[in-house]
Amino acid sequence: MSKRPGDPGYAGGWCIHYRAPKIGSWGNGHVDCEAGVPFSSFDGTKFDARPCFLDKETGESKPDALPCPHLRRPTPEEIAAHEQWVATRIDRLGVVMKGIMPWREAHKGKSAAEVVECPACQGQLHLSISSYNGHVHGRCETAGCVSWME
Repeated sequence: MSKRPGDPGYAGGWCIHYRAPKIGSWGNGHVDCEAGVPFSSFDGTKFDARPCFLDKETGESKPDALPCPHLRRPTPEEIAAHEQWVATRIDRLGVVMKGIMPWREAHKGKSAAEVVECPACQGQLHLSISSYNGHVHGRCETAGCVSWME
């Protein structure tokens, strides 16, 4: 699966070239994988029979998968690096969610937007909350810190 910025590895369960396909006229997906294989070449095939999807436990191609000359499975080291990166990001997001709880409570039932100190890195954290549903969106200006939408 294609890398996210800052990710030192690859997720298990996918070819490293896989990226989200464009579906119809919806969304901003891609028409091909990062190796240039057009997703249209799999038209008429069950989605999970595409060569892009691997058995998550073994890392091998699924029994009914089509062949692909560009298939590249992530190595155990790449999977471990990705999993550590994800764990670090989740931990950081937990620190931020706990740290902004007073802000969230202070603005409950209101719409608001504010820039506060990021609880994770002390950078500039842009927050907004909707009076409609209480969802908070946040984005830290520090590269690789946190961003989310509820």
